[in-house]
Amino acid sequence: MKDWLRRAPPGARIAALRPAMMLYLHGFRSSPDSLKARLMAMAMAERGLAADWHCPQLPASPAAALSLALEWARDRLGIDTAGEHRDGVMPGGTDAAARLTIVGSSLGGFYATWLAERLGCRAVLLNPVVHAARDLETQVGSHRTFHGDEPFEFLPRYVDELARAEADIPCLTHPERYFLLAATGDEVLDWREMRDRFAGSRQRIIEGGDHGISDFADWLPEVLEFALDGPAQGRRVVTGGWDALGVEAGRIRLEVFVEEQRVPLDEELDARDAQCLHAIAYDADGRAMGTGRLLPDGHIGRMAVRKPWRGQGVGSLLLTALMDAARRRGDAEVVLDAQLQARPFYARHGFVEEGETFMDAGIPHRVMRLRF
Repeated sequence: MKDWLRRAPPGARIAALRPAMMLYLHGFRSSPDSLKARLMAMAMAERGLAADWHCPQLPASPAAALSLALEWARDRLGIDTAGEHRDGVMPGGTDAAARLTIVGSSLGGFYATWLAERLGCRAVLLNPVVHAARDLETQVGSHRTFHGDEPFEFLPRYVDELARAEADIPCLTHPERYFLLAATGDEVLDWREMRDRFAGSRQRIIEGGDHGISDFADWLPEVLEFALDGPAQGRRVVTGGWDALGVEAGRIRLEVFVEEQRVPLDEELDARDAQCLHAIAYDADGRAMGTGRLLPDGHIGRMAVRKPWRGQGVGSLLLTALMDAARRRGDAEVVLDAQLQARPFYARHGFVEEGETFMDAGIPHRVMRLRF
């Protein structure tokens, strides 16, 4: 066996082992007593991370809310008030920032985006506000919180504060640092604006649902996977044709399908490779972790992750990249033939099983489909 097949890259599991911190930012009129916040607090406590969980009651003023969250993050990450790390290194992309994930719901999702761009950390967005000043200007006036029924005023100047914050983040500098969870049944915000804002990020589009994501418990495992065990900073997915990526993609597929699963070589490599868009995921050191392909008819296939990187979100990186590519070219759906043991993975990304089990290369499969 060749050396590139034998070698287990050192440090391949660093993303799953590094200490994790989580900051949760609730939505407009919400509080730390919301269902989503309580579910996440319990999940962190069950993992022995209660001390690394923070969910403050946010003030009505957006500027004050952002200042409060930023001060906490800087203190926990060892960043001084000027924005520099105490060892003189800027926070964006550092190991310290890589420890933090900010989870934001609704307006908190807008705040999380602003903070993630400033700090260089990851963020999970739950039905996030995209155009904050536009969407919140209708809320000027007196309100009461959902939890506790406490009165508060949302002042006209707060809309100006949101506009200034929005101007600070005209684009996402690192889309791969974000995970969007958006419901098409959101009765408050337009999920399509969320999808477009976070193009290139990992996305979970929930069919139906509601603004509060009342079935959040069903999606919590995927959120925690991204927040606690997700891809380390510096990982990326490259897409291209067979001429550009075929050598590397072929090596991964030979390792996973032919050598591990005993798929015949003449069945694994086919003439359709030349017609496909291929994706390869690389780690921070430039090592190829996995591959997949998208056929002209919307089929996703040949999804393969090398052993040292399994269970670290690489499959999700690849699948999201291929799904995004299909959306951009106008496909109405994507379909794949899933090995039976992989069905839960694809189901978590919105794919639905159909038809009967069938055999392909001696391995049982089931067709799974996702409509955009």
